[in-house]
Amino acid sequence: MISRTFIGLLVFAVVACESVPATLDPVLFEGEFTLIDENPSITASEAQISTFLARTDLTPAQRADVLFLRAEKRLDARYDLPGALADFDAFIAANPEDPRVGTAERRKIFARSEIDSAQRRLAQLQNLPNWFDDKVLMGDVEPAAARYRKSGLTPNAAHVYLLKEEGYICDSVGDDASPATPHPVHNYGPLRDDVEGAVWCDDPSVS
Repeated sequence: MISRTFIGLLVFAVVACESVPATLDPVLFEGEFTLIDENPSITASEAQISTFLARTDLTPAQRADVLFLRAEKRLDARYDLPGALADFDAFIAANPEDPRVGTAERRKIFARSEIDSAQRRLAQLQNLPNWFDDKVLMGDVEPAAARYRKSGLTPNAAHVYLLKEEGYICDSVGDDASPATPHPVHNYGPLRDDVEGAVWCDDPSVS
């Protein structure tokens, strides 16, 4: 007959095993991490990282690595620098003994300086391309896109690329664009190849 003590130990072992949270395999983590790190698109990287951070099987060290990566990518792309500051802070709080903390602190100083400069410029009169860059730096892509659409001016090549990545510009009337009232991206002056046939996507937030 199986003793009650043995049964109790067996039940305890099963419960203990079930209570141990699953963690992402380091090899799988490195593969996914490398793909994100090598992705040249800041918009695609943002989506990938948000999905990655939503996982419940990341170890604290893995989560800290992803936060540090997003902060670095945001800072390098001059994209949502307040978000980069928050990521650096979260990274430091999670791993205060990490050797990259010194780098994070220095990068925070640079980010704050960039934010302060952008805020001063935004408080003054700017041409649309420069204003757009500063709004993107502050993480305000939606109003920046709305301003371009309302102005009727054609965004420069870099801005067209970003706006396409963000889903505000469509290559032509089709899946995401409004077939009833398409708004062309280019209205005046010489027509560039990157905006030929391009329209503003049917997005109420920028209409």
